[in-house]
Amino acid sequence: MTRRALGTGIAALTVVGVAGVFAPRLQVSVRQSEAVAAPNGAQVSKLSPEEVYARAAAVAGPSVVNIDTVRVRRVRSFFFEEAIQRVPSSGSGVILSADGDIVTNEHVVAGAESIVVTLQDGRRFDGQVVGRDRSTDVALVKVKAANLPAIKVGSSRSLVPGQLAIAIGNPLGLRFTVTQGIVSALGRPIKMRDRVYENLVQTDCAINPGNSGGALVDRQGALIGINTLVAETGNGIGFAIPVDTAMRIVSELRKYGKVKRPWAGLYFAPVTPDIQAYFGLPSADGVIVEGVVPGGPADEAGLQRGDIIIEFDGKRVKDDDELRHAIERAKIGQRVPFLVLRGDQRGRGEMTLIEAP
Repeated sequence: MTRRALGTGIAALTVVGVAGVFAPRLQVSVRQSEAVAAPNGAQVSKLSPEEVYARAAAVAGPSVVNIDTVRVRRVRSFFFEEAIQRVPSSGSGVILSADGDIVTNEHVVAGAESIVVTLQDGRRFDGQVVGRDRSTDVALVKVKAANLPAIKVGSSRSLVPGQLAIAIGNPLGLRFTVTQGIVSALGRPIKMRDRVYENLVQTDCAINPGNSGGALVDRQGALIGINTLVAETGNGIGFAIPVDTAMRIVSELRKYGKVKRPWAGLYFAPVTPDIQAYFGLPSADGVIVEGVVPGGPADEAGLQRGDIIIEFDGKRVKDDDELRHAIERAKIGQRVPFLVLRGDQRGRGEMTLIEAP
């Protein structure tokens, strides 16, 4: 998978997805033959109490899998003839249930023609995508198996900066690699094209291409995040999806094969200084309507291109991120009030949000 440059809303930081094989730096790895514990009964007692990282890796390691995929890509030759290329890639995943539910990143399995899951003990299974959610970069893969070593799921609500953490995955094709560090920060927002990561856990555990979808665990070996991104410029800056977010998405994928979200049928953008000057607005707060989907909630509510939305669901709207969050927090079927500027007039209205198509 090619590297992808992302920007954050809080710093000039470039990060990349880490599913494919590329070669930044490496850290420590644990060979399969050296693993001393597993959820299915191997012994942790051989390790001293001071070996907190090794104990956590021994507990969680067997629950982390390697995911190999093949994608089909259409290319044009020198003579403009269309050809098909099959592109291999690899990432990681985490076993959630003994009967074969595996969580990973959406970008690890997106567009995959085939998926092969390899366990730490060497067993291999064909995988099928149950569902994937591009917005949060979470996917659920299923293998036909029984008695798999499911990980203990922790919580990200109680995380604090500075606490110990380890990352387990398959960076650069080096399967079942363990790296150690701490939780560096919480609530990091990262933007990438049409994907916005709202609330990532930052860690200084070494994360490299191939770690995507792997486990970030605490000192007890409980899952606290899904490793997802790494800073391209700089050292010791990696990001993981909080486990509470990942499990919420997994629950939706199990039920529906997708995530059901409210939808306004609305295209919008932030108010720039030029727009502010053109409309003679007192400030750059609000968002400008760029378009509405015919027959959608915004269209039915009477919104038009050029309207400036300054309130939504009873709250002031400062920018496009605030409006996006407000829509996401609402419920399908909810009737939401809004306030708009149209020329020199103000108008109030309501729209009923529906399920996103």
